[in-house]
Amino acid sequence: MKSWFEEHFQEDYLRIYDHRDEEKAANELTHIMKYLPLERGMKAIDLCCGNGRHARWLARKGLHVTGIDLSPALLKKAIDLTSGLPVHYQRADIRDVPLLQEFDAAFNLFTSFGYFSDDAENELVFTRAAEALKSGGWFCFDYLNPAYVKNTLVPKDESMKDGLHVIQEREISPEFVFKRITIKEDDTKREYQESVKLYEQAALKKMLERNDFNVLHLFGDYDASSYHSENSPRQIFICQKN
Repeated sequence: MKSWFEEHFQEDYLRIYDHRDEEKAANELTHIMKYLPLERGMKAIDLCCGNGRHARWLARKGLHVTGIDLSPALLKKAIDLTSGLPVHYQRADIRDVPLLQEFDAAFNLFTSFGYFSDDAENELVFTRAAEALKSGGWFCFDYLNPAYVKNTLVPKDESMKDGLHVIQEREISPEFVFKRITIKEDDTKREYQESVKLYEQAALKKMLERNDFNVLHLFGDYDASSYHSENSPRQIFICQKN
């Protein structure tokens, strides 16, 4: 049986979330990049790169980027949108990235974490990031803030997108946030699930430190504002490999 992320990140995902583009990637990275001392020509890896929007933005800033993702549909879209840029895409499971000590920087962005129910499997993301980096390499990890999600959760919304009637229903438990997406098109109906395990700042910091990372900065949003546990939308860690 396929995992939810293998089912979900396909053509319908690209249609209903096509607003997640390179312009938004610029908004998400411009301020954060000021805290990463990277130079043109350095090598970066984007773990769970999706349609490549962050990878392309990083490449336009002069980095040589490798994008890793499991979804063939998202990788095809990434390749179609990437022309003349120093970006290489590779299909791989985030738990088994086969690249060692090659990169100056690693990125895991936009809550591409917490997809597994087992803590050890989730922590493998940090293990693989550390293995991919050179000594002294940089890691930017961007994840939701559970308290903010709990305080602002919208239980249900409906919209029309690209001819699709999209219904999104959300609920939260002590450990997970769930989303059910129902798509109605003509006489057909398709359903997808999302399930993300919730981690507080202290638990994430311990995981990062166990994997040889030194946490240098923690921001609460893409504008590099200070992190506040109750009202910051994001947890954005800037780390350096020891």
